[in-house]
Amino acid sequence: MLEKFINFKIEFKLLLLLIIVFIFTTIIGTVSHECGHFIGAKIIGFNAKVHYGYTSIIYDGDLRGKDQFDRFVFTLGGPVQTMFTGTAGLMLLFVFKKSNPVSSINLKQWFFIFLSLFWLRQTANFATWIIGYLVNDKLSLRGDEIKLAQYLQLPLWSIILPTALVGCIVAIIVIFKFVPLHQRFTFVVAGLIGGFSGYILWLEIFGKMIMP
Repeated sequence: MLEKFINFKIEFKLLLLLIIVFIFTTIIGTVSHECGHFIGAKIIGFNAKVHYGYTSIIYDGDLRGKDQFDRFVFTLGGPVQTMFTGTAGLMLLFVFKKSNPVSSINLKQWFFIFLSLFWLRQTANFATWIIGYLVNDKLSLRGDEIKLAQYLQLPLWSIILPTALVGCIVAIIVIFKFVPLHQRFTFVVAGLIGGFSGYILWLEIFGKMIMP
């Protein structure tokens, strides 16, 4: 039954290539997310600087005080950029979808696949939020989605949970509708290895040196 949906066979050459792509996608996704915060800062008239895993506000004598709305716009910029990119990737996948059942995909379609998976940042954020609760026995108040919910006086889960579910749905659509059957398991394994490796390599090691 499962063979209709996934073939538990790994193509090792493809696995290595996809791991590398997932690593770079994780890095690009992180930096572009911070660029979203940078744009948010510019919209409200603030100077900002993008770092390896966060964006800082640069205060000077010409800047007005930062109020609740300013914080909201600045915080919103990151998730909006991430979700917009993921949505654009998914839409392009449907636009350029082959009419025949998928057996192979070209480079352009692979590019759209990785763009659409920007949505998985939302799912990963929710997973780490829940893991943090299980480990520390309290919910973290950090994270863009949590802060946005607080600004809007909504329950802490009200933004992070729905967007995480959308991320899951997007991933399921991408994997089972666009990734060829014989490459699906390889793709999933590469995503787990590459995503985690990209996180460690960028946020814990090289990012601090390249974009301190």
